[in-house]
Amino acid sequence: MIEVKQISKKYGRKKILDGMSFTANKGEITCLIGINGVGKTTTLKAIMGLTPYRGEILIDNEKIDNRSYEKITFIPDAPIMLPQMTIKQAMVFMSDFYTTWNQSRANELLDFFKLEESTRISDLSKGNTAKVNLMLGLSLDVDYILMDEPFSGIDIFSREQIADVFASHLIEDRGVIITTHEIGDIEHLIDKVILLGNGNVLKEFNTEEMREEEGKSVVDVMREVYQG
Repeated sequence: MIEVKQISKKYGRKKILDGMSFTANKGEITCLIGINGVGKTTTLKAIMGLTPYRGEILIDNEKIDNRSYEKITFIPDAPIMLPQMTIKQAMVFMSDFYTTWNQSRANELLDFFKLEESTRISDLSKGNTAKVNLMLGLSLDVDYILMDEPFSGIDIFSREQIADVFASHLIEDRGVIITTHEIGDIEHLIDKVILLGNGNVLKEFNTEEMREEEGKSVVDVMREVYQG
């Protein structure tokens, strides 16, 4: 389990996070939702130790240290490799840098996404860049995966293909925290939703319980919370 406890973050005088707390379980997909600027990406970066913050974050009941990052990976919404690299070179870099690299899973994902090893990163479309990011992140044998807007700005067919990954064995038993504005693509796959606003959690709920008990979709709840 990832536990975020009372974390706060400022950029200059602007308070982005203000005592935010939530948990994300292993084996579940947790979705952070909110308008731009509410701190979704900042929260992911805080978990990864990429930005300073006040508060506490635990992974499997332990404070984050260098060993923690053998359990977790972060997949951003921008290219993570040098543009002159080929996909093959990117995989070699990952295998050299990470002890948790799983080449057989990488090969499976290459085939799943229909990507060619010889293609340069700079020649990829935005959709295929997102697929490469996903391939590189999911090819690590880690327990937790953080994804920042994996559907942002890509075509519907790429979104559908990426969404298929969430229903596959490639995600099964891992804990996922994802930020997205494209709720419709994965609403049926999300286990838990955390709605953010004013630097804090406005509402969190289990999607299946919400559907069964109140007959509401994620979008229905979003309208209630954000539009009053």
